[in-house]
Amino acid sequence: MIHDSRRKIGFFLLWAVLLTSSNILRGQERFKGVRAAPGFVLPTTDGKVLKSASLKGRVIVLDFFQTWCPDCQQTSPELEKLYKRYKDQGVTIVGISHDKEGAKAVEPFIKKYGLTYPVVVGDLSIAVSYIGVTPEKPSFRIPYVVLIDRKGNIVGEYEEGTHKEAMDIKLLEERIKKLL
Repeated sequence: MIHDSRRKIGFFLLWAVLLTSSNILRGQERFKGVRAAPGFVLPTTDGKVLKSASLKGRVIVLDFFQTWCPDCQQTSPELEKLYKRYKDQGVTIVGISHDKEGAKAVEPFIKKYGLTYPVVVGDLSIAVSYIGVTPEKPSFRIPYVVLIDRKGNIVGEYEEGTHKEAMDIKLLEERIKKLL
């Protein structure tokens, strides 16, 4: 009888640990580990294009956002401060808008928040290649931040609501400093 109770308790504890672990890991399931960042060519809001190859050798922060998002409205001005502070040390921040209206929605956002870092209009292909969007997982929470080192490797992915770095700019700054 005691042995049976211990077994039930053991199974319960194992189940609790597995459940907790899956909740912890759920936020990390998109991060596939350090890997080469895929290349991209995306339109800027002024009709030009930004090629990832032109950013070679820099620390890159990709900020996936939408203009209507309150959290994105909060983090974009903070990212601008980071950009101004570290751009001369080899850091580039690239805003990747996923607004359905494209540049028409993004231009007023750029002006309102005084953004000087490059902002491009994203498409499904960049969400697939960087975030791992699939038909089974067709969406992601924004802001979604991807950190790329000077060698061109993805070294961090931070999703709002799961990773503090997506909203805590000081914590993100610490991650960036380690790459300088």
